[in-house]
Amino acid sequence: MNLDHYAYLPGNNYKSYSFYSEGPNGRIKKTVIYSILWDDPVVYNLAFGDEDPKTGNIDDTAKSNNQDRDKVLATVAATINEFMKAYGNFPVYAQGSTPARTRLYQLSISNLLDEINKDFMVMGFRNHAWELFEKNVNYEAFLVEKK
Repeated sequence: MNLDHYAYLPGNNYKSYSFYSEGPNGRIKKTVIYSILWDDPVVYNLAFGDEDPKTGNIDDTAKSNNQDRDKVLATVAATINEFMKAYGNFPVYAQGSTPARTRLYQLSISNLLDEINKDFMVMGFRNHAWELFEKNVNYEAFLVEKK
């Protein structure tokens, strides 16, 4: 994918990545973490949010309002590619911490779908089943796989 994104730093094991959002509310550290969600078949969970500078904890409900949503989400997407290079082309599961946040991710995927589809296949979960992601359809969660 060739989307404008922030520079990011992988952790030692390529299962975590950090970068900084920059905007009217300052410089905010973001962290992306990959962890195994299911073993058979192997599926990884993608979690991300603002990192608390004092505790190092990730807050996936924080609202930065730094006016760089698309660039932040493009950065998260770029880490998926790097994660898969390190661990293989396992599916990656993503779901917002709230229904509103899941909807936000859905809108961003819809806006970038042509670019995303060059390298990845995106599935959406609704009505207790996975289906190929379509614009203007509401989903509860997403699964991304490398083509």
